[in-house]
Amino acid sequence: MALIGKIIKEDNQYIKVRSGEVIADVNFDKEYLQLRTYAMGDTERARGCKQNIQISKEKAKELISILELFINSNHK
Repeated sequence: MALIGKIIKEDNQYIKVRSGEVIADVNFDKEYLQLRTYAMGDTERARGCKQNIQISKEKAKELISILELFINSNHK
């Protein structure tokens, strides 16, 4: 389990986007949200997850604020 303990928002950092898409699944219970991503091409999720992170409700609220900045930004 990789429970996020601290979220640091970086500014003016280049994001290297790789071509292609991956499958992700999301699950949550009363305390945590879990996001898992899978290898490119593993559309059946048969080879196990590549990244597995969990966030608490407190960290989810922080992430919502950052997501709102992202959605409303004019960055190119």
